[in-house]
Order: sequence, then C-alpha cells, then structure tokens
Amino acid sequence: MAQDMPTAGRGRAPWIVFVVVAALLVGGVVWAVVGQGQPDASAAASPSPSWATPTPQPTAFETPAAGSTTEITKPPTDAEVPLDQPAPPVAGATVQLVAVTKGTFTGDVPGEPSGDAITVSVRVVNNGSAPIDTGAAGVNLTYGGDDRTPGIAVTDKKARVFPASVAPGAEATADFTFVAPLAAEGDIRVTVDLLASEPDIVFVGPRP
Repeated sequence: MAQDMPTAGRGRAPWIVFVVVAALLVGGVVWAVVGQGQPDASAAASPSPSWATPTPQPTAFETPAAGSTTEITKPPTDAEVPLDQPAPPVAGATVQLVAVTKGTFTGDVPGEPSGDAITVSVRVVNNGSAPIDTGAAGVNLTYGGDDRTPGIAVTDKKARVFPASVAPGAEATADFTFVAPLAAEGDIRVTVDLLASEPDIVFVGPRP
C-alpha cells in the first residue's frame, strides 16, 4: 500500500499539466476575440467627417439699359404714275414697269390658287452713288379701279427676282405674278415698296 501511492500521484501529474495548459490557451483565445471586438479608444474618439451643404449665393444680373431706337415713318405716296411711264427717282433709283402681261397660272403649292393672272416686271436702275437695298422690296397689285381688290401673289418658278442690292450704275429686273380675274372692270394699281424710308411708288392704268 505504501509503495502504490507515489505511482498514483505520478499518474495524475501529466493530466493536471494538460488541463492547466488547455485553460491558458482557451483564456488567450477568448481575450483575443474580446479585444478585437472592442473599438480602439482613439478611433472611437475621432470625429466622423461632416460634409456641409454650401449655401447658394444670390447672383445679381444687371438689367441692360434700353438702347435708343429710331422710328422710321414712311412718307405718304406721291402722285400716281401711269403704267407705261418711269417714276420720279427715289433715293437715286429710278423704278419702271417694263412689262404688264396677262396669262394663266396653275398653282403647284397646296392651297395656292389657279386662274387668270397678271405678271408685272419691275426694273430698278441705280443712278446714285450708294448701293440700293432691294432684298426687302415688295410689290402688290389691286384690280377693280377704286375698289382696289387685292390680287393674290403667287410663286412663279420662272420669275426673275431682285438681288440683295443694286450697285451704283447697275440695274435689276424682277417679275411678280398675281392671280386676278381679267374680266374685272376698272384700272389696276401696282404698288412698289422699294425702301422703308421712302414713299411707295404707285403705277395706275388699264388691265392688259
């Protein structure tokens, strides 16, 4: 009996050492896991970045001052001119109807009328020293004498047109076609609006 006790004590010693080592290992693992789960004090104390929304600044726009404008008043029309005569010079230009012809017109554009037509050929001769702006020149025709019923302006593909301007010493001719009944009684009137600052030129005479 006295000889067996040391043997039993020596058998339990390795197990005790194993249990102690295992406990230390488990404690180390738990400490590591807990340590990783807790945020660093300095990191927790660091403020998160804040993005401030910029305040829009009012934009001031200066209202431009109104520029001076010159109102153009068209002078009254002078005396009417016979169809076969040149008109008195206007701003250095002489205007004349070189042809007034009758015919028929067939409209190619939807809504454009067809029927009896009168074509007038207007010539502008620049006798002045500056170019004459003819790009905006307009021509109208009325029929029926003093009733002055407007003819309907139509587009003739074969018609000549005015250039943008007529140089000094040069001339230009353009054709203007109007649908108008040839059986209508009374004179026709052809009004030429050459320049906004000059009076209209009105030619009067019997229809062709």
